[in-house]
Amino acid sequence: QNNVVYIYMAIRRPMKTPEAGTEVFATDTRGSTGTGVAPTYRSPWPVDMQFNRNRTYAGGNTQLGTRIVQGTQMFTDLSNAEGSNASMMFDYMNGVQTDTGTNTAQSAWMFKRASGFFDTVAYTGTGSGSGITLNHNLTVTPELLICKSRSLGQDWTVWRTGAASGVFERLNSEYGSTSPGYVLSTISATQFGWNNADGAVNDNGSTYIAYLFATLAGVSKVGTYTGTGSDLNVDCGFSNGARFILIKRIAAGPVADWYYWDSLRGITAGNDPYLTTNSLAAQVTNTDYIDPLSSGFTVTSSAPAALNGNGNTYLFLAIA
Repeated sequence: QNNVVYIYMAIRRPMKTPEAGTEVFATDTRGSTGTGVAPTYRSPWPVDMQFNRNRTYAGGNTQLGTRIVQGTQMFTDLSNAEGSNASMMFDYMNGVQTDTGTNTAQSAWMFKRASGFFDTVAYTGTGSGSGITLNHNLTVTPELLICKSRSLGQDWTVWRTGAASGVFERLNSEYGSTSPGYVLSTISATQFGWNNADGAVNDNGSTYIAYLFATLAGVSKVGTYTGTGSDLNVDCGFSNGARFILIKRIAAGPVADWYYWDSLRGITAGNDPYLTTNSLAAQVTNTDYIDPLSSGFTVTSSAPAALNGNGNTYLFLAIA
């Protein structure tokens, strides 16, 4: 109220740069501790973003929730606007969600905001023809930017380093690069921005969420590789291999899903179960598309063209 004096206390969010992937990424199955009490999925630290799904159920959406807009969810395989989910709560020091009970088929992949690795930004669009510029706390220039309208039914926008500022992928789609008309006008260690008004990124009064990732030595790697059709080692600079891998073909050609693996389900020299962010398909097992590599991961010769086609280009995010 005008001319009324207020008192407040603010404590800064931890800004320590992580030294290991275990400080910022964890995966767990529902109720794995066996205690039957919340939080549903356990991690060693407070969670800032997570996505989860039933791995064995064909037809299950992948739910995604974020601490700064807790109590809500979106689906990585759909363009739908955000919906409410009373159990999608993040106010725990050791995990996320209020659901109880146990289901070993239900998995969550959890991320923590940290300098140089990952940040989340919620914002309201202006609809301005001159665009919008937003601050972030990643402290380095993002190499992977994922943006979604929370209030509108719009595709997920994905920009990656090396791409033209107006060329994007869609997290909810198997289709390749698209040029929708809007442009990433600013991308730096402190800001990102869009050049004009568009429902996907900057509609007047609409709400949005953005996820920003970067390469952090020994912790994460955002990059691309070129397929060979033969065993291909992808060096991420790690010392004990990757615990999480996300891959999408970005070259022209047939459609390709967003594949992901994690070490809890298995990144081995054998059966490596995978899921996709853009599909309702159940987990696929008895494949050997990814092998462990101490410095990162190996894409095998048995991988399909969607992962290792000769001359094709692939975007990846790997976490140690």
